[in-house]
Amino acid sequence: MSQHPQDSAPRWQDTGGGEGPLWSFHVGEVEVFPIREVDYFPLPSDFFPQLETEPWTEGAFYTTEPFTRDGRIVLNQEAHLLKTKDRLILVDAGGGNGKPRNGGVFDRADRPFLEQFARAGVSIDDVDTVVFTHLHVDHVGFATSSDGAGGWVPTFPNARYLVVKEEFDWWTGPEGAVALKRTGDYIADSILPLRDAGVLDLIPADHVLSPEIHLVPAFGHTPGNVYLVVESAGRRALFAGDMLHHGVQLERPEWSIRYCVVPGDSADQRRRLLERAADSGDLLVPAHFPFPAAGYVRRAERGFTYTFIEV
Repeated sequence: MSQHPQDSAPRWQDTGGGEGPLWSFHVGEVEVFPIREVDYFPLPSDFFPQLETEPWTEGAFYTTEPFTRDGRIVLNQEAHLLKTKDRLILVDAGGGNGKPRNGGVFDRADRPFLEQFARAGVSIDDVDTVVFTHLHVDHVGFATSSDGAGGWVPTFPNARYLVVKEEFDWWTGPEGAVALKRTGDYIADSILPLRDAGVLDLIPADHVLSPEIHLVPAFGHTPGNVYLVVESAGRRALFAGDMLHHGVQLERPEWSIRYCVVPGDSADQRRRLLERAADSGDLLVPAHFPFPAAGYVRRAERGFTYTFIEV
């Protein structure tokens, strides 16, 4: 039997290498550097259980590139470095290098993530804050690095690391322990060393990071999930983290992925976010949309559409 094209397609492609200045865009006076790690290509059914009973719309915008390639969905793994006039804030911290996971794209990876900071004209020593939208495996890994003796230490030596209290409590509790069996215990190597080093701050879900940046509670994808609002010089952007993964969720906001802890709440929060972005004209920046990820949402006959910003 011949192999289906979906099965022979590559599972992931490393990104983030290269030379010269790192591409960025501005939200008013805040400069945003996407720190890219990897593109990966799961089967649609790996992420969306709804496809077992409800196929997606044939010929819809999300069934072809950039959202879908060779029958697999395209997920861009990136964090965001926010540079204000006096702050350097990293939003989420990728999957990490050299960390054992239960297989897959983040198992013992070796990717040029941290090298991109120099291309942005900064050092990892300059980062003063790392804020987590939530504590899934692909958002925390570069928060710590190997100490060379089998342990893990904070990667950004001068940063405070911020996580919503409800999020930390859930992942370090019994329900979180059950969820961690799927991937391996990344909390142990990427979050608890921050606590032990005295650099982890548990914050409220509406925390204000700076005059330009604050958090918005959006519990559902995880029990302490948030998104960031960046507002400067009359411009505003919504850094959505994992509130959306793929273009099908624009047409069908009710579709939550398999890894949402409370799928119904996740769907409700996703629709609210899309409505906010469509009605306000704010820039929307999901963590996993194909590069350049950032774009503008418009209402459509069914759901919403998306227009990417130009690189």
